[in-house]
Amino acid sequence: MAKSKWIWHPGAFELYHSMLLHNRRTSAKTINDGDKVERRSVFYAPMWRADGPQHNAELTKTEVIDGDETIILRSNTPHSAIVVDDKKYPCDTPILLKKGKHTVVLQGFCANSFPAFYIEGNVFNTDRTWVTCNENIIMPSRNAGQSELYTKPDDNPEIFKFEYKRIDPVSIKKVNGGVLYDFGREMFGKIVIKGDYQDELFLSLGESYEEALDVDYCQICVNATLVGGTFESVSVAFRYIFIPNLDTPLDIFVNFEYLPLETKGSFECNDELINKLWKICEYTMLLNSREGFFDGIKRDRWVWSGDAYQSYFVNYYLAFDKEIVKRSIRILRGSEPMTKHINTISDYTFYWLSSIWDYYLYTGDKDFIFDIYEDLKEVLRFVEGRLAEDGMFERKPDDWVFMDWSTFDSNGPICAEQAVLCKAYEGISKCASLVGDVKMEKHALDRHNYIKEQINQRYWCEEKGAFIDDYKSGKKNVTRHANIFAILFNLTSKERQEKIVKNVIYNKEITPITTPYFEFYELDAMCKIGDFEYMTNMLNSYWGGMLRLGATTIWEEFDPCKNGIEHYEMYGGKYEKSLCHAWGASPIYLLGKYALGVYPTEPGYKKYEVKPSKMNFTHFSGTVPTPNGLIKVSYKDNQFSVLSQIEGGTLIIGDKTYEIKADKEIRVSL
Repeated sequence: MAKSKWIWHPGAFELYHSMLLHNRRTSAKTINDGDKVERRSVFYAPMWRADGPQHNAELTKTEVIDGDETIILRSNTPHSAIVVDDKKYPCDTPILLKKGKHTVVLQGFCANSFPAFYIEGNVFNTDRTWVTCNENIIMPSRNAGQSELYTKPDDNPEIFKFEYKRIDPVSIKKVNGGVLYDFGREMFGKIVIKGDYQDELFLSLGESYEEALDVDYCQICVNATLVGGTFESVSVAFRYIFIPNLDTPLDIFVNFEYLPLETKGSFECNDELINKLWKICEYTMLLNSREGFFDGIKRDRWVWSGDAYQSYFVNYYLAFDKEIVKRSIRILRGSEPMTKHINTISDYTFYWLSSIWDYYLYTGDKDFIFDIYEDLKEVLRFVEGRLAEDGMFERKPDDWVFMDWSTFDSNGPICAEQAVLCKAYEGISKCASLVGDVKMEKHALDRHNYIKEQINQRYWCEEKGAFIDDYKSGKKNVTRHANIFAILFNLTSKERQEKIVKNVIYNKEITPITTPYFEFYELDAMCKIGDFEYMTNMLNSYWGGMLRLGATTIWEEFDPCKNGIEHYEMYGGKYEKSLCHAWGASPIYLLGKYALGVYPTEPGYKKYEVKPSKMNFTHFSGTVPTPNGLIKVSYKDNQFSVLSQIEGGTLIIGDKTYEIKADKEIRVSL
């Protein structure tokens, strides 16, 4: 008997939980009602349309069974029914199917969430083989949605499956007329208070010591009233809890909330700072791995496409959890009609388009590409409806061109945007080829080649030896971003790439990157051309700079020129910077891909390369997860060794190659 899963209209589960999570954000605000001034938690609405799920569903399956089978439909809504060979039955009714051919239809409606169905059977068990009844002439039938988290009859897909564990503070002390609780590192979960306290408590939360004590400017607060001697908050992020005007400490702990992901990737070397950095990046990622990949757990707690795009790559080298990637992609897609760019940001839409092929390259999950392909085409249709007459991207009045927190010459057709769009077309062409859409394959490939040609013709400045931001303005402004993409996405010649490295990457007069977000791309590009020293220096100076300031998770932004609490400022807020931001975890990806040297060359690691580099390490060892097993790579005593659980690999050391056989260790000396 195949394993049954709860099923639903495709995308309904993701959109429902997306709707909830994007409307949970709060911010501490000072409220003045005339009689008193107090600090309270206030709802913070999302910056884009929060799409909800389809409230009705109709899923069907036709099969021939070899023997009799009894099925019972379970549903999360009373407004549901099962239709067997045109005869309708209510839920929870045993239905005998005789040997032969049957058509079964599941119908449901749920006003507040989405209908979901569950059947345990030999053939007619619920899984993704059920399809939507043809909705309209435009959208073809699609396979049912499902999740590996919901496989039991008593599961409820309306409740997202987190796990919890109790964590107590590591220290409690009296300070500034109140009590400060320190949990040792970043936390996310439900604050529990127990005791005999009658008045309302004000909890000032902080990712930093300074933020928690600054009750007038903390970003997150909790207003607590104990009922029956106990209180439990909604899930919030913090390291410190400060309760002002409290004489006697109360019993406070956190029900730490987490998604039980299995960490499969690893890296350990002779450099203890790098070892510590890996673990902190791992913890940062796990905290932000939830319904989808969050940007950060304190401030936004939203799924942003640019942040998630990088989290996908880190995940491929850490947990290799396919489900969270697919959930994030569906959450970001939203529903029809698409009226604005994803997260309102043009480059974030382009990253979404690229992520589909990237997902297939690492996982080999063809089913998902077929499932999401119509959505991909609709997103592309939206994008192309907003391009300039010459087919290039140019900002529309309601577009947010983000790219990075940096100063661009960005009023016109910015070069970095063309680069990300060009990369997206390349992935679309490959997806189209996979599903057999010959017309789209050719269109996307032609568009990729055209934009690549225009980037080199319009934006290259021989005088600067670099790509400029905008060819129309006449300013010839050079930033790192487009030039990094030109290397990373193979958009220009080797000769020009060499000039970029000299004139941009190593040019201190070019504004440096100050976010881990874009350091991801810069270091990826430099490793791609074999400049590993640039990466290891940056890991020690930039990421190491945060660790030396006491970071327990990776920050949203880091400028070594700042001092003290200046490090916590952002967006005009004294403590608005996120000190736990997923886009800072890229060292996991970079070390896995370039130190361990593991990378798929055919989808799903059917074929792969292991091209390790000793970098500046005297020794290291680590593992990289794949769909079907682990690849372990180590370096010690001037010798590389590889032990893989899967076939299809090639070890590359210098100009020599070696076949990798499953479960047979290879050792090669330099």
